[in-house]
Amino acid sequence: MFPRSGREKRDKETTKSRSKNVLGNMSSPAPYEGKLCCAICGDAILPPTPELSSAERWQTEAVLLSDPDREFEHLEEHYRGGKKRDAKRLDISTAREIRKDRARVIEKDRLRIIAANQDGDADMEQEEVDSNRSYGREENGEWVVTPYYIATHEACLEVAETVMRRSPHDIAVRDLRTLWKVLRMRFKVDDMYLMSSSIEFVASPQRIQLPHSYYMPFRFAPMLSGSFPSGEIDRKVERWEAAYPLHVSDLTSAVLENLSSLPPATAAIPQAVSFQKRFLALPPELRDHVCSFLASRNGMPGTCNGLLPQWIWREVLLRGECLPFLRDLDVAVVRDFCARWGREHGSQEPNWELLVRKLSQEAWSIWDAESSSLKVPSGLRNRRRIWQLIEEMYVGDLVPVKRMMRVSSDHVVVPRYWDERGEVMHPVVRVQVGSRDKLRSVMA
Repeated sequence: MFPRSGREKRDKETTKSRSKNVLGNMSSPAPYEGKLCCAICGDAILPPTPELSSAERWQTEAVLLSDPDREFEHLEEHYRGGKKRDAKRLDISTAREIRKDRARVIEKDRLRIIAANQDGDADMEQEEVDSNRSYGREENGEWVVTPYYIATHEACLEVAETVMRRSPHDIAVRDLRTLWKVLRMRFKVDDMYLMSSSIEFVASPQRIQLPHSYYMPFRFAPMLSGSFPSGEIDRKVERWEAAYPLHVSDLTSAVLENLSSLPPATAAIPQAVSFQKRFLALPPELRDHVCSFLASRNGMPGTCNGLLPQWIWREVLLRGECLPFLRDLDVAVVRDFCARWGREHGSQEPNWELLVRKLSQEAWSIWDAESSSLKVPSGLRNRRRIWQLIEEMYVGDLVPVKRMMRVSSDHVVVPRYWDERGEVMHPVVRVQVGSRDKLRSVMA
C-alpha cells in the first residue's frame, strides 16, 4: 500500500493552510500561468531588465538543478513507467552530486547558463537550455537525451540548504539529492495531469499548484476588482512573499522592536520557584540541552508561564536552536538594545519569553500578514515561508492530491520510485489518484 503515515502526520499539522486550497489557488495578484517560477518558493523567476527595481533583482538570480547520474530516467526506463511487474531491483550509482548551474532567464522557460572564469568571476556565458522539460535531440546522426533542468531562485536554494543543515525537526529533505527527487516527482505528476487534461495544453513553463499554494498571502478583493490589468502587479501592494530572504537589512533591530515590558509580578508559586532554582543549578551545557527541547514544529503556546528567567529566553533567541531561521541576529545590536532598555526602563525587564513564543509560532499569520501582531521585515517573513515549505517537503508529496483542474480521465496513475525520504522502492508502487480521502495503490 501507499505509505501514508508521514503524509497523515503532515496533513494534521497543516490543516489550516490546506483548508484554504481553493483560495490559495487565487492567492496572488500576479498571473503565474505560463511563467517560469521557482520550484521552491513558487514565485516568478524574472528576466533581468532595466525596469526592475533594486528589491526585485534578486529574483533574476537563478540556479538550474540537474542530476548527472540521471537516476529518475534510469528508474523510469527500467520499470517502464511502473508497469513492468517482473522487473528486478535496479541499483543505481549516484556518487555524483546534484549539479547547480547559475543561469539567467532569456525568455519564458529558456535560460542561459553562466559559468565562472579562471578568476572565479561569473561572467562567462554558456549554452542555452530549457527548464522543466524532458526531451532529446539529434546530433551527428545520434539521438542525444538532454539533462532535465529544474529552475530555482539562487537565494531560495540557499535557504533550502540551510534548512537541511539546521532544522531541529524530523524532516524528509536533508540533502540536495532528496530535494531533487521531491521536485522531479512534482514535475512528473504535473506532466501526467496535463496529459490527462481535456482542456488545451498549457504552454510551458507550468507553475505547479501545490495543496498549500506555496503559502502565498490571500488577496481576494484586488483580483475580483480587476486592479491588475494585463497581469500587472499593483505597486502599492507590498508583496512580502517576493522580498529577498537572505541578508535582511536592520533585521535584529526590527525583531527587537516587538519586545514589550514584562507585566507586574504576581505572587510566586512555590513549585515554580523550586523549579527555577533546580534549573539554574544545572551546568550551562545541561541548561542549553534542556532549552533545545523548546523547539516545536507547531510553535510554542502563546501563553507565558514565567518558569525560566528572562535572560534564559534571551539566550534561547540568540542561540537559534529553537528559531533556526533567525541565526543571523547581531549580538552587538542586542547588547546595545539591552543597555538602552536599562537606561530608559530601569528595573522593568523586557518580556523575552513572549517574543520567543510569538516568533516560534508556525504560520506567523501568513495568510493575512498585515494583521499579524509581529512586525518583522518582509525578507524575514519570506524566509520563514520558504523555511516552512522545505520542512514540509517529502518525496511524492504531490501524488496523493487531486488537482484543482478539469481532467477528462477518471484517474491519474503515478509510479513512485522512491519513498518519502528518497529511498528506492521495490517493487514500484503505482498510485491511482482519485481524491484526497480515497486513494488506491497498485503494486507494479
